[in-house]
Amino acid sequence: MKKLIFVLSSILILLLSTLNANAQAFAGKGSKYFTVGLGVSQYFNFGGYYDNYYSHGYYYGYGISRFGYFRPTLVAHANLEFGIHKYIGIAPCVGVGASFYGGSNISLDIPIGAQANFHFLQLIGDKTGKSFADKLDVYAGVNAGGGPSFGFYGNGLEMSGFFYVGPQVGVRYYPKSNIGISAELGYGKTIANVAMVMKLGQ
Repeated sequence: MKKLIFVLSSILILLLSTLNANAQAFAGKGSKYFTVGLGVSQYFNFGGYYDNYYSHGYYYGYGISRFGYFRPTLVAHANLEFGIHKYIGIAPCVGVGASFYGGSNISLDIPIGAQANFHFLQLIGDKTGKSFADKLDVYAGVNAGGGPSFGFYGNGLEMSGFFYVGPQVGVRYYPKSNIGISAELGYGKTIANVAMVMKLGQ
């Protein structure tokens, strides 16, 4: 009986210590968070674009070349955020994006970049002694990156590049200790996106 109580007590202590380790939504230095989601980004594309028009029963295509132009892009993205400070994380980001220009015209993009986040709700929770940061994470930061772009216009292929830079604000909510959902608003990497977040521990 004593051995059973000892084993059960040991298991309870282990579980409590695990819960305590996952208490804050952002656990600070050494923590890791994997995010995968879908959203809209805003890129500055180098090179030209392609358009077409319909006249007298035929489609006519033409290319317009200029230094560059801004365009929104639908992107599936993933990033891995590393806590480098109690309230700061750095996240390398990759993705696959697509822009549509009507008909069969499409541009495929491969964004590669990074973002930095300051998790200020954790700071407020620490300063006030409140527990609202246990499941909720609110952050703000900046992002930058770029990559190649492949335009498929009719029978043609145009290769160019793009870059992005801008701010973002976001919120994460963890209904379970290690799995959460997130939403971001901003510019560059993020105009708006939603994602799933997984804590990978320390």
